[in-house]
Amino acid sequence: MEAAGVIDFSSAETHLLLNPRLPAEERARLERMVPPLRAHILVATSGTSGSIKLVALSKAAVLASAAAVNEWLEARAGDVWCRVLPEFHVGGLGILARAHLTGSRVIALDWDPLAFAASEATLASLVPAQVHDLLRLGVRPASRLRAILVGGGVFESELQERARSNGWPVLATYGMSECGSTVAVSDVLLSHLEARSESDGRLALRGASLFTGYATEAGLVDPKVGGWFISDDLGVVEGRRLRVLGRRGDFVKVGGESVDLKRLDHILDGVRGAVDAAVVALPDARLGHVIHLAVAGDPGDLAERFNARVLPFERMRGVHRVERIPRTSLGKLLRRELIEDVTR
Repeated sequence: MEAAGVIDFSSAETHLLLNPRLPAEERARLERMVPPLRAHILVATSGTSGSIKLVALSKAAVLASAAAVNEWLEARAGDVWCRVLPEFHVGGLGILARAHLTGSRVIALDWDPLAFAASEATLASLVPAQVHDLLRLGVRPASRLRAILVGGGVFESELQERARSNGWPVLATYGMSECGSTVAVSDVLLSHLEARSESDGRLALRGASLFTGYATEAGLVDPKVGGWFISDDLGVVEGRRLRVLGRRGDFVKVGGESVDLKRLDHILDGVRGAVDAAVVALPDARLGHVIHLAVAGDPGDLAERFNARVLPFERMRGVHRVERIPRTSLGKLLRRELIEDVTR
C-alpha cells in the first residue's frame, strides 16, 4: 500500500488517501482497515452515524468517472486544471484522474479567490462556498476559463445565477465517493452510469465507476444489490435527467407536514451571521418531530429571527449550546452526529 502523493493510475499499487489533520489514533484505526486489494484507492467518508469509514475504489472505477467528465467537458491535452480541493476528497482525486487521461497539466492551489482568478486554469472544481467567496470579492474570471464544476453541497439556484451573471462558467454537479466522483452535470446523468428511484425515493446507481465496497474493521463489505448501489439521497430519474431532492435524513414530518431541513439550513444561513449554528429535528411524541437550534456560541435572538422567516410548524422549539457544529472537511453538516451531541 502506498500513502498519499502522486498517484500512478496504471500501477497495481493501492493508495490510502487521508486528511493529514486526522488525529493519530483515528488515522491508525483507518490504516488497519485497509483490505488486501490491488490497484485501488481508498478515501475516507463520513458514515450515517458521523463515524469515518473508507470507500474502496478501483483505479478503473475512478478513471471511468474521469473519462465521462472529460467527455462532457470535451477536455483535451491543452486544458489546465486548477485543483483547490484536496486529493483525499474525490473532488480533488477526480481532477488528477481526468488530467491523467488527457495529459493535461494540473495547478494545485491553496484556496485563495484572487490567486484562483489569476491562474492559468481552463477547468476547475469548486464547492459552493468558494463560489460565494469569488462573488463577495467581486473578482472576474479570465477569458481562458471554460468551466467550473461545482459540487460537494447544495448549489443554490440564486448563487448559480449570480455567478453566471458575473461571468463565472459554473456547472452544478452531483456526485459521491461511492461513484468515484461526479454522477451528473446540470441534472444530466453522465454516460458511464445508470440511475433509478427506489420505491422509498432513494436513488440507486449502477455503472463502471461504482466502488468495490466499504473497508470496515470487520473486513470489506459490498452493499450493492445486483450491481446497484442504493444511496441515502432522494431523487427523481426521468430518462437521463436526474433531480436530487436531498438526503433521506433531511426530510422529516412535523405534525403531518413534510419539512425539508436543507431549506431550513438555507434560511438559517441567511440570519446566523458569524455564529456557527445548525438546524436539528428531534423526535416528539405528539408531532413526530420538532425543530431545534444547535449553536456553538451565544445564540442571542437567532431563534427569534429564524422563526420570523418560516412557517409555524417549522419554528424552533428549543435551543442547545454545543462545543462545535460537526462538519466534513468541505463544510458539509454532519447532522446525525450533531443530534447525538444535542441529545447525549
